[in-house]
Amino acid sequence: MKKVLLLSKAIFVLLALFFLQSYLNYTSNKEILPATAARDNSEQRQVQVVQTQIGSDFARLQDEASLTAFSGLWPAFRGPQRDNIVTDSVPLQKTWGADGPKVLWRTGLGEGYAGAIIVNARAYVLDYLEAENADALRCFALLSGEELWRRYYHNPIRRNHGKSRTVPACANNVVVSFGPAAHVMAVEATSGELLWTRDLIRDYGAEVPQWYAGQCPLIDGDRVILGIGGTEVLLTALDLRSGETLWELPNQHAIKMSHSSVLLAEFHGVKQYIYAGIGGISACDDSGQLLWQNQDWKPPVWAPTPVQLDQQRLFLTAGYGAGSAILHLNYREGKFSTVLGESWKPNRGPASEQQTPLLLDGTLITIQPKDAGARRCELVASAISALPDIAAGSGRDHRFGLGPYLYADGALWIMDDDGVLHVYSFADWSFTELARCKVLPGVDSWGPIALANGIMLLRDSTSMVCLDLRKEP
Repeated sequence: MKKVLLLSKAIFVLLALFFLQSYLNYTSNKEILPATAARDNSEQRQVQVVQTQIGSDFARLQDEASLTAFSGLWPAFRGPQRDNIVTDSVPLQKTWGADGPKVLWRTGLGEGYAGAIIVNARAYVLDYLEAENADALRCFALLSGEELWRRYYHNPIRRNHGKSRTVPACANNVVVSFGPAAHVMAVEATSGELLWTRDLIRDYGAEVPQWYAGQCPLIDGDRVILGIGGTEVLLTALDLRSGETLWELPNQHAIKMSHSSVLLAEFHGVKQYIYAGIGGISACDDSGQLLWQNQDWKPPVWAPTPVQLDQQRLFLTAGYGAGSAILHLNYREGKFSTVLGESWKPNRGPASEQQTPLLLDGTLITIQPKDAGARRCELVASAISALPDIAAGSGRDHRFGLGPYLYADGALWIMDDDGVLHVYSFADWSFTELARCKVLPGVDSWGPIALANGIMLLRDSTSMVCLDLRKEP
């Protein structure tokens, strides 16, 4: 019996050694691709260059009979002025009964964080159709929720914290979308007719940033401004209707595409397009001429758009420990120069990981990143004249996470990670919660909010809801 046991152990050891050697031989013969570990323990997955026929497919799903007249407008990322401040005069219902705010409709979406826009009684959202492995620009009747049409194209990508995460832009009856693999598409807003496309990887040698593209296109008049981060081109302007190249800003310092969107600003009477890419921040005028560049602040991941504080300063912030910084813009004899001022970690001053902070009457409002110590994921306010001091906070009883927020009808409207909509007043350097209600069933409610004339669109990772917040007379 003892001999049998010894023989069995020997056989087991030999088999184990055999399988170990086989595994090592197998893995050693495979091509091992380098991976960059993300700070949240996900892998960096590079997007492969494939021959994608952008916008090749179209489906008409409903006629226009389902449309109800509606004059509200939210045509781009962060609204008409791209500042997340609602200026229409529609009174909003800021408190609710047990049932919460009025729900007009709900719909499922492919996994992602792309927010919607509202134009001409329609809602547009960039989605990912899981069954078809396709990017899709979908058009809904705003008040009924019926899908009118979708323009889509095959784009097989692997899950990496969701897929679509950009907000389209619309002007002059043209909608422009920016897909997760940097595919840009322009369509007629009413008919869905394809006007033009650009593949930023193929056409410019751009690299899709970690977790896919997060940049939202900027429409300025009759042109589209895109942050490219390509081998030769940093920024470009395209004709809105034809897609023709109007100008290109050379990429002299090999700055890469970030998740941040291009900022339209004016300093000292000079209109400029400002882009915070990976490796530096740059600005050019409306003819594509370089105005200034600064490479003194280089966060590894950059999602929030810079915020113009005044005629001298830009507020810069990013996540993953980067914190925030002030960039000073000096103007003398027709030329700009920049100086990086004070910078601070997220536990020392206001900062943001994903959402762009809100500037309201000289007050900077943001939700602190996850690495902000005791104030992590807290709603805070700072006077821009006294940065980096934090003058007010919502308290530690609730953590908002990476959710979006805007200002409308004298109140802050905030989504937390878990699909709960919060309403806060802000007065005398104090936050007061007015209401809260879970309006979305899922998690990761990160998509930017759209709000026009009392109609609000919100989304979590897999669904979108339309709320009617109009106050009854």
